[in-house]
Amino acid sequence: MSEQILDGTGTGKKAKVDENNRLHTFSIVEDLSIEAAKNGRNYNINTGAISLTSANESAVMYLKNNEDFDFAIEDIIVILGTSTGGTGDLTVEIVKNPTTGTIVSGASVADVISNRNFGSSRELTADVYKGAEGNTITNGSAFADTTRSSAGTVIHFDADVEILPKGTSIGVNITPQPSNTSMSVKVAIIGYLI
Repeated sequence: MSEQILDGTGTGKKAKVDENNRLHTFSIVEDLSIEAAKNGRNYNINTGAISLTSANESAVMYLKNNEDFDFAIEDIIVILGTSTGGTGDLTVEIVKNPTTGTIVSGASVADVISNRNFGSSRELTADVYKGAEGNTITNGSAFADTTRSSAGTVIHFDADVEILPKGTSIGVNITPQPSNTSMSVKVAIIGYLI
């Protein structure tokens, strides 16, 4: 006895199977981030401008997920202004699971923690701090880093998603070029709850 897949709307149409036994379908596939945005669970986080006035390492971003859901990071965007006096290489480092340092103990809330669904008022339950010149991250482990030979550029850490389960965290350190006396930086994180 052959089985048939019929249209559930009552038109009597049957599903097509081709000569290779493949069922023909038409579907719409949505990315997880789109689904999260529709449900008000997709966020834009931004430190706002931070002035780095030395060539020393400074912690500039800290995010700890306090949600009961995992937080999937799609992109970490580091926006580097030009350096006054700086020459040579600068370094950007991503730190996995930091918990201490002056960026945490000094706790200055990031400038932007915004839901990407403009019709949703759902807020992200997280510790989201912006750093400052000389702020530190004193533990955690290195996750990724990159070196650039000039400032005045945008760096994306977006090769694949990072997942922050409840209680885990991520931090960003920037070390400007040697002899730097002034450089404006911003760090943005784009992510969603899953």
